Amino acid sequence: MRFDYARNRAAVGTFRDRRSAFWPPSGGYQLACLDLAAETPDLGGGLLAGLATLKSAVDAEWHHAKDAAAAPAGRPGAPAPEGARRFHTPALVASAMRDVAKHLPRDADRRALRLRADAVEHGYPVQALRELAELREDVTLVAGHIGTWSGKDPGGLPTAFACRRDDAGQEFVAAALAERDRVEPYLRSLMVDLRLGDLPAFAATRLFFMAGEGNLHPKHIAYFLPEDEGVKESPYKKTYYFRNTHRAVLDAVSAPLSARYVRVGDGFDPAADRFAGIPVLGVLSHEFGHFVHRPATDFDPLWRDDHWIVGVLQETAADVFGVLVLAEVWAARLGIDKADVVAYYLAECLRYVDRGLGTFPDSDGMFLQLSYLTRLGALTPEGPVLTGEPDVVIAGLRSLARVLAEVLLLPDPAPALAFHAAYGPADPGPLAPLVEELRHRPMQSVEYVQEHLHVR
Repeated sequence: MRFDYARNRAAVGTFRDRRSAFWPPSGGYQLACLDLAAETPDLGGGLLAGLATLKSAVDAEWHHAKDAAAAPAGRPGAPAPEGARRFHTPALVASAMRDVAKHLPRDADRRALRLRADAVEHGYPVQALRELAELREDVTLVAGHIGTWSGKDPGGLPTAFACRRDDAGQEFVAAALAERDRVEPYLRSLMVDLRLGDLPAFAATRLFFMAGEGNLHPKHIAYFLPEDEGVKESPYKKTYYFRNTHRAVLDAVSAPLSARYVRVGDGFDPAADRFAGIPVLGVLSHEFGHFVHRPATDFDPLWRDDHWIVGVLQETAADVFGVLVLAEVWAARLGIDKADVVAYYLAECLRYVDRGLGTFPDSDGMFLQLSYLTRLGALTPEGPVLTGEPDVVIAGLRSLARVLAEVLLLPDPAPALAFHAAYGPADPGPLAPLVEELRHRPMQSVEYVQEHLHVR
């Protein structure tokens, strides 16, 4: 069912009242557990009690949102108009957030949490967004109607998360950001008028608490604030990346898929020291990729033609430009082998494709990339197994980047639509044997264990 592209595309956005923890619908799931207790700061029982109270409040808000989604339009309990992202009992959630703030030792952390508690009740003023983007937090807690998977619900659903700064991950981020000035000249080597826009702040963290929609399946490895909270036009942005969550899905999903279906280079082993910095840099470079543009770039015409395809191609461009930045700009400067970047990239392509087709724009985008690389000859399918050489894959990605610059980053939607039709998931083409094998494998996800929250 999860690979029935036409059926899934037709069902996009119809899951608002679905209550199962598992999405998309599947005949079975295989779970790996990630215990968040070890990540939780040792700040006393009061913190744990506060988080437990907040979890109960946000989980109740999630159920209320599902009740509202199931109610007939115009009747009591019907969903609020699109864009009106408010809790049913905002004061209760905000009070729980303020109680947690009392147990945080650092002024910056308490200040950020109180700003977010105020926003739950009253919305974000511009000054608060500016201050939140600039604060250097060690412990972060966020609650709101935060974006979920767009194929499931185009809006947001009640979610709360807490994470703490990951110093080792942030060192990799700082090293890459020190090379930022090299990125735009590299982009211009691909196409002379490619540019890099202003980038959000980026926080490498370790997740230690999750409630509401974000606690369901599959798990998000990052949130992009305040956009994921429904504030779309803020110039003040910050990405929170969960390094431990990402490692868990790499161990449980990406690495086994890579071992089974990829024969390129020396393979992918997330436990090996040489891969230590690649995942966080991969997410950071993907963020860079989202801000690559040309002076004439305008996504509105394509958006008017097909909301889904513009999302697929934007994710595709972020992947492709991002992995090239990592492999060809940062890798040599940071002591990383290009071949290991390719190994990570292909493992992640498989993880996203394994989620299914027609349900996630980023999964469709990863399929499109593999489709392009196989049809180009940069990867050779031998049944369900993809074979090739790392340098040839990078050459294929450079080709794809130039094509995307031509078909996506100009205003005319017709070339982008034609490109998606040629390489997108409606026709699996040479990837059909891979899709057929994945079809018979159970869905895989990570379950958060949070038993420590019940300790008083």
